[in-house]
Amino acid sequence: MFRIGVCDDEAYFRQDIEKRLEAYFKEKPFKPEICAFEKGQALLEEAEKSPFDLVFLDIEMPDMDGITLGKHLKAIVEDTLLIYVTSYDAYISYALRLDIFQYLKKPLDDHFFQEEMDRALKQYVLKKQKYNFEYNGVRMSVPITRIIYLESQRWSVIIHTEDKNFKIVSKLGEEEKRLTAHGFIRIHQSYLLNIQYIEKFLSDRVFLKDQKEPLPVSRKYKDEAKKAHLDYQSKVGI
Repeated sequence: MFRIGVCDDEAYFRQDIEKRLEAYFKEKPFKPEICAFEKGQALLEEAEKSPFDLVFLDIEMPDMDGITLGKHLKAIVEDTLLIYVTSYDAYISYALRLDIFQYLKKPLDDHFFQEEMDRALKQYVLKKQKYNFEYNGVRMSVPITRIIYLESQRWSVIIHTEDKNFKIVSKLGEEEKRLTAHGFIRIHQSYLLNIQYIEKFLSDRVFLKDQKEPLPVSRKYKDEAKKAHLDYQSKVGI
């Protein structure tokens, strides 16, 4: 079940988002569970019982501001998608430190709201998808969203995830065919990476989130990889 939380101390904006969500999911193959809250503490208590997949948050609220609430939600489930909906630009830098999904200005733009919901739904579906492979003779499965990059080494491929690395017998080209549709780009003969983990893309190397050492970018793949990254940035509003 796709659980969506909406928290805003102003009833008009809560109801506006609820109506938009109901209209958006009318033609979708499944219906989400939408829970609306006036106070941040109430949403947080509900999230502790059963986490949300996507949460719309106002920033200025009387009992708990949206930034603090977002930190608590990320502590419960790091993959929770946070969309801040506010009239103020002053908090953007604070919100971005939480690795938020999007930042929307009030009043909401119909077309932009629709686009961001499409992207959020795609991200939710991707989060549920697993990457299957054989590791030391055992069939393994990890969420695709937790794979940072794949590295080619001789007759094997190393799968670098947020939690552990797995060395499998394969060719990087074969794994690229499986992962290109899921946002992975080739930057080098030896590296295939998840575009969501890119922190900084330079001409000859790329820095990834929570990784100390950058990965090399070769001339052969640079232009196409750079274009894919710029396209991704434009979609997520970075």
